[in-house]
Amino acid sequence: MSTFAPLSVAFICTHNACRSQMAQALAHALAPNEIDACSAGTHPARAVNPDAVRLLQQRGVDTSALAPKPLEEIPPVDMVVTMGCGVQCPTLLARWHEDWGLEDPTGGQDQQFVAVMDQIKMKIEYLRRRVIAGCFDEVRLAANLKTLGDPNRLRIIAMLSHSDELCACKLLEELDISQPTLSHHMAALRDMGLVSARKDGRWMRYSLDKELLGTIGACLGR
Repeated sequence: MSTFAPLSVAFICTHNACRSQMAQALAHALAPNEIDACSAGTHPARAVNPDAVRLLQQRGVDTSALAPKPLEEIPPVDMVVTMGCGVQCPTLLARWHEDWGLEDPTGGQDQQFVAVMDQIKMKIEYLRRRVIAGCFDEVRLAANLKTLGDPNRLRIIAMLSHSDELCACKLLEELDISQPTLSHHMAALRDMGLVSARKDGRWMRYSLDKELLGTIGACLGR
């Protein structure tokens, strides 16, 4: 398990009633260990958009903590994300700022809400990968690179990159190492989130998160 602190993120829009609330709820659902999410509005509404709440709940997303808030209630954060409404947040200081350029579905049909929700989900997942990769934390990035520095682990990654999934038996055969040594290497790669595993009979089968591997490379190329 990771010992690194999550990235604190404030999602901001004008009314804090729809897009920013969906982003907060989805971040809590999809990346609870990587993103510490909150939200607020420059001119907060009286209530969260009921269609947003209903559609989030249909997806099994907890909405119990959602309520419009003014900017003044936002704690210090690492990142401010505006949702695409041209809102300015001069009072919110953060090391990183992003604008996600999302259309406001308020007043639209369910499919418009779902389309925006899907966009937010993709952006949350990408933000989560960047957090895990170490794009916002040089210490975490250095730890990832140290984990990847072992020659056998590099060979494991190379083998997994050419397959959707590999049996531990195949890795043992190619690497000519003991099973405890392989387990040690795979535990390190799983701890950093780069490899996932499932048991198949007496053997473990491993797969590589190729998108995360690419994100680590992108962090290095900044």
